[in-house]
Amino acid sequence: IESLSLIASEFSNFAKMPDTGLRTVNLKHILERSIEVYSQDENVSITFHDKTLPGQLLVKGDKDQLLRSFNNLIKNSVEAIPEGREGKISITLEPVDKSVNIVFQDNGNGIPESVQQRIFMPNFTTKSSGTGLGPAFVKQAIENMGGTIRYRTVIDEGTTFYLTIPTES
Repeated sequence: IESLSLIASEFSNFAKMPDTGLRTVNLKHILERSIEVYSQDENVSITFHDKTLPGQLLVKGDKDQLLRSFNNLIKNSVEAIPEGREGKISITLEPVDKSVNIVFQDNGNGIPESVQQRIFMPNFTTKSSGTGLGPAFVKQAIENMGGTIRYRTVIDEGTTFYLTIPTES
């Protein structure tokens, strides 16, 4: 019952997303909060490369959706690392023109070719307990901000997600 309730809640949240209003938020602060949550995991080391100027990095977005997106990408990276392998996740924040690139790279299993075309589809999951909404949520949240998301994966070496989000001038 709890699992079905979670799935229903996730679908409800996913369906409501386009109504979200964009506000000026500090992207760097949100990303740092997400990294802090997952840096407590003993089996994974997270390295953060901040190539932006010191201080705030402002974007038009939804703070909660960004936090949830970053949490999802890091959580998926952690879960992709096979047992017995030292998990390494690298996150890079880099300014480019009037945008910022955020790169999430892991050394996990990679995404099998047979499912690569479906990872951003709602309700698709390769996990027994997943809702299949994580990557779809991330894609929709980033695109609602005028951004883009893409990935590159190599089986048994890992996956890298590339997010580009417009910054405020």
